Amino acid sequence: MPMSDDRREDVRLEAFFEAARATPPEPSPALMAAVLRAAEGLQPAAPRAPLTARLREAFGGWPALAGLATAAAAGVWIGTALPEAGIGAAEAAYLVDVAPELAFDLAGDF
Repeated sequence: MPMSDDRREDVRLEAFFEAARATPPEPSPALMAAVLRAAEGLQPAAPRAPLTARLREAFGGWPALAGLATAAAAGVWIGTALPEAGIGAAEAAYLVDVAPELAFDLAGDF
């Protein structure tokens, strides 16, 4: 078969290819609904984590919770361990500047 015959067949077939490209096939709505139903049935259920696990992850895990607990314990200790005695005038003045609400407690030590 000469080369010119191949080109003529390509030109004749090209009209059919153009018609197929102009109207691509679309699946029917019933087929799409059946495929989606089947896909939903195969999806695994999402595991529900306990509240403590979700809170732990919200704070950043165990290292962050350990730091938070340490800071809370240090805050309680610092808040309750005020110096009882041995405060001189300079230290008392400094404490009054930092925490003015202590001025009435320290007034008796002068």
